[in-house]
Amino acid sequence: MEYRDIASKMNVEEQIRANPAIIKENSTERGLAEYFGVSRTTVRKALNDLAMENFVFQTEKSLECHQVFEINMLKMSSFSEEVKKGDNAQIKIKVLSNQIIKMPAELRTFFGSNQQLIRIIRQRLLGVSESPLSYEITYLSSEKFKGLEKVDLNNVSLYQFLKDNYYFIPSHGREEIAYEAATEDKATYLQVTEGTPIYKVSSYSFDLNFQPFEHTVQYLIGNRFRYHLSAKNIFDYREKIK
Repeated sequence: MEYRDIASKMNVEEQIRANPAIIKENSTERGLAEYFGVSRTTVRKALNDLAMENFVFQTEKSLECHQVFEINMLKMSSFSEEVKKGDNAQIKIKVLSNQIIKMPAELRTFFGSNQQLIRIIRQRLLGVSESPLSYEITYLSSEKFKGLEKVDLNNVSLYQFLKDNYYFIPSHGREEIAYEAATEDKATYLQVTEGTPIYKVSSYSFDLNFQPFEHTVQYLIGNRFRYHLSAKNIFDYREKIK
């Protein structure tokens, strides 16, 4: 990219930061290109950079400002509870698959065995429009949760269901968060453009006896969520693992 192109892109970014309403008034790449007097390529690169900063959200047809959800790390509450608190968000859970599978080689060390697992693939949908909020794959011990693969888990909080039906309460866990560009399959499930920044959140959960019981990989639209770790979270976690 030549210097003048870089300067044009930076100018677009600075103006959008200073006045986010520009996005609402010019809701397409073409409209923004005409507004700034630059090419659509320059607009697209500026928006991609802003998206990496969680500043704007880009879809194939338009550009929108979205509500941002805050998630506490190390807090052993369900994802739906974290999203709903203080937001009154309408969350729907759609189960795409729920079946018993062979133990994937990469999970043998975590589960400490070669037992079969229950794999649950779900989407979380937001609001009346049911726009995708997350795409996730959960692995659970088939021995601890016998028959779970036969249960209709649509619109069901998994942690609450385990508590109510298996008398099971999670104790603690760890999370690994990465930032990546959406591949074709993830983009399809999240209804975003391929290459859109997304979070990949890998969680490993343990019961009160320090035994592993769940591994989940969540894919979240990058600028829809903000993760934070407070001092209280750290204290609560330390108390749990004493």
